[in-house]
Formats: sequence, C-alpha cells, structure tokens
Amino acid sequence: MLTQEYGTIPTIGALRPDSTHKGHFLDVGKVGYGLYVDIGIATPSQMDALIPLYSLREQFEMHNSSLRTIANTLVLVDNLPVNIRITEVDITSQRIAGEFAESYLEQIDRWVRDDHQRLLVLGCTKELIDNALRRSGHTEDIYRIEKLGHFEYSLRCKRSTRASGILAAIGPRLKGVPMHLFIPEEIGEKYHAKT
Repeated sequence: MLTQEYGTIPTIGALRPDSTHKGHFLDVGKVGYGLYVDIGIATPSQMDALIPLYSLREQFEMHNSSLRTIANTLVLVDNLPVNIRITEVDITSQRIAGEFAESYLEQIDRWVRDDHQRLLVLGCTKELIDNALRRSGHTEDIYRIEKLGHFEYSLRCKRSTRASGILAAIGPRLKGVPMHLFIPEEIGEKYHAKT
C-alpha cells in the first residue's frame, strides 16, 4: 500500500534506459546546461537526473533558447513534480541523464491549450489551501484543485478568475509556500514565439 501511494526508492543499479520515473525539479536556473530532477536516489549517495539543455530544446522545439528562457516560458520551477524518461545511466561516473516523459509533455500541452489560468502551489497540504481559499472568500473562484504530488497542487481557476488575484488573496495566508502563475495565454505567446 505504501509503495502504491509513495512509490519505491530507486537505486542507480536498478535504473534502466527507457524507464520512467517520478521526481521534482531542484535548483532550477542554478546551471545553464540543463535541469536537475530529484528522482529519489539516495544510495550509494544522493544523485539527481539531468535533463540536458539540448534535450529541452529538442523536446519543446525551442532550438535557440537558453535554459532560463525555456524554464521561464513553461514555468519549470523548483519542487514541481515531473515524470522523466531515463536516457542514460553511467554507474561508473554516477551520472543519470533523461528527458521529459511523454505524459509530462502531454500535461504541459493540455495546460497551454486550456483557457483556465492556474496557480501552482508547491509545498503545502490541501487542507491549508482549502482553509486559505475559504478564509479569503475565493473557494467559488476555483474550478478544480488538482493534485500534482504529495504536497503540490494546481489550482485551476474558473474562466472569469485571474490566478494573480487568487495569489494576492491566499499568498498572505500561506506565507513561505512557493506559488507560481501558469497563464496559458502568456505561455502560449512566449512558446510560439520560440525565442
């Protein structure tokens, strides 16, 4: 039952190319050559998978874009849950490379095509979110709260609701909780410009 809810802790020896793993971004923007994803490997030492910049450019057809541009355009931020496909495992040098899994690419595409703005809340329980929405009087402005990870949620706003307004209302009630706007119109414009 715990394995179903939380998954298993992978080891580098058990990783295989073409396998898919859940993880979350960390230290986004700290390096310019790719994005690191924590997929839970802790033995023999903690290791993260790298999605190289060339893979990001290829998968999103943003061939001349910097890592910062890609991450900012698609709201790829620390602690955001992600599914990756392992492309390379080098046990000797303890290096893991990957790319976005098809399921994650489909999620991004759905969100960009959706006409509902979203507020990503990363690092909080649903109960705290519900309380903040209720206390701020914005419960009815949220179409759906989608669970992304154990403590990560996407608040899908009603069509007439701006995610920035929800952020302004619940932000003070959830101090210290990272929140990010996902506004399809803006992301679509940036993405299709492919700077």
